[in-house]
Amino acid sequence: MKRIDRILHHVCSLAALVGVAAILALMALTVVTVVFRALGVAFPGTYSLAELLLIPAISLSLAYAAIRSEHTRVSLFVDLIRNNRLRMAIHGTMLALGSLFWVAVTWATVREAIRRGAQGELSPIINVPVAPFRWTMAGALALFCIVLFWQAIKLWSGRSVEEEERLENKL
Repeated sequence: MKRIDRILHHVCSLAALVGVAAILALMALTVVTVVFRALGVAFPGTYSLAELLLIPAISLSLAYAAIRSEHTRVSLFVDLIRNNRLRMAIHGTMLALGSLFWVAVTWATVREAIRRGAQGELSPIINVPVAPFRWTMAGALALFCIVLFWQAIKLWSGRSVEEEERLENKL
């Protein structure tokens, strides 16, 4: 289990770095656009480029948040349960069931990437191929689903995700 944890941590960290790079590019694009607009110069296609940069910025961050157990989860009822093992089993089950939604979103994203890729979709005005961004989102969502199911398996085995995170930080 530790080996899979390490691999997932490394992959999610790499994905997060790409997501951060997309956020930095989005920030730079915004600053450049605002400065040049103040000077009376407008670049066509900046909104399209910003929309494309949002895809990796958001989708690649989901897996990183999940591996660090910083995703949202329902705990109002479950936190009242005193039995730690039962509480972790319920959390794991809720996590796995909630993950089914993300599996459906991932499947729809893959289907849309295939369909739009076959059409040779280009972004408006700047004519940048959209397919790499769609496939980035599909890959990021697949990684997110893998991490969520892995977290559920760890919870079902009685291993608290938060405790493991604390131990990982001590190493």
